[in-house]
Amino acid sequence: MTPMVDVVFQLMTFMLFSVQMSGGEKVDIPPARHGVGVEETDATFLTLLKPEPPAVEARLLLGHGEGPTASLDQARAAIADGVKQGRRKVILQADGEVPHGEVIRIAGAVAEVEGITVHVGVQEPTGTP
Repeated sequence: MTPMVDVVFQLMTFMLFSVQMSGGEKVDIPPARHGVGVEETDATFLTLLKPEPPAVEARLLLGHGEGPTASLDQARAAIADGVKQGRRKVILQADGEVPHGEVIRIAGAVAEVEGITVHVGVQEPTGTP
């Protein structure tokens, strides 16, 4: 019995040292198929368009794909006005070529306005899976 226990412990030790622990790998997240939409009348829209050279930051528009170009301070002011009118949701839409880090930066900046929830706008799927 003792030799069998020794062999099991040796196998466990071998497995412990031979397995490589890795973390932070990229995960391919499938597109959402179900979800609850946000009513457009209850939301303030912000749109990020890809940067045009020589600019490096995405262009921020106030509105649903159209509207004036705005700074972060102007976007926060528009969101605060929306909160006063009862629109407590912000839908952040971004062009596919806008870097993810830029979307996160803008979302974090506008989330400083109290009383809102930030939603990321997605495009409806065109085909069936």
